[in-house]
Amino acid sequence: MGRMRVGALGALNIDIILHGTAPSNPEELRSWIGSSQITFLTAGAVGYFSLNFAKLGCDVHLVSVIADDPFGRSIVSSLKKAKIRTEHILIEPNTESGIGIYLLLFESPKRPMTYRLPTHHAWPPHLALAATKYLLDTDLVHCGGYLHFPDLWNGEVANLLAKAKRRGLVTSLDPQFPLSPLDPPWLRVLKPLLSHTDILFIDESEALGVSGAGTLEGAMKILPKIGVSRIAVKLGEKGCLVFDEERWIHQPAIKPAIFVDSIGAGDSFDVGFLYGILRGYKPQKAAELATYAASKTIEGVGATNFPRREELI
Repeated sequence: MGRMRVGALGALNIDIILHGTAPSNPEELRSWIGSSQITFLTAGAVGYFSLNFAKLGCDVHLVSVIADDPFGRSIVSSLKKAKIRTEHILIEPNTESGIGIYLLLFESPKRPMTYRLPTHHAWPPHLALAATKYLLDTDLVHCGGYLHFPDLWNGEVANLLAKAKRRGLVTSLDPQFPLSPLDPPWLRVLKPLLSHTDILFIDESEALGVSGAGTLEGAMKILPKIGVSRIAVKLGEKGCLVFDEERWIHQPAIKPAIFVDSIGAGDSFDVGFLYGILRGYKPQKAAELATYAASKTIEGVGATNFPRREELI
């Protein structure tokens, strides 16, 4: 099998993760000064995704936008270190990077968290011909974080996925969730993309938002009718549900040897599943790879423990 090429379109930001122990009492916390383990990582809707695919030895064709601040420069540096080309990552002047801050000092695996939204576009509002060709010169085109950015619901992503489908590429979408109020079902926003999407990734709460159902059982009745042939619903410690060929498959989670945090586990799941599909595996086997990748990720800080190719296959 030749070297896989993966196209990724989505947002990049910085995650700052703090591990340690701090007082949970607010009065004590006001005067507390203590050390913690601080990790600074390239993240965002396609940050962990791209870095994990690069770790598997794939060529990653990444199209995104970053700020012209120190965080943006750090993102470029980390991508280059991972041997991911950056010529199609645009720099918007006079903008600020998005930052996610995970304060894991209170026996929490992922929360509480605070964040700063970027002031730049998540990806180019209008994809240049060169960027489009770059994304299509791949085996897979993936878009991450679509629902985060209403200013980019302009038809560009739908057109890209349609072109990818016509070329016979695998197309995938992890829309995540709206950052501003959006009444369910979110399907009305995603509909232009779904007819061109082979694989849809959502978690349990997103399944309710997309479908408009009040329960997961209700969502499982609605989601097969939305026009996507394969749907992977990530259920955390309960594993995942994969819809394929008119049936739902349940894949149990794999218990990690140690639990550090769950940051990036969902992105790692996406990569494991897609890597399996690109290798020609059946969805059940791809789901096994995905849950293994998520489990290994949980054993490290912020997706840094994603397994290498020889561990995954």
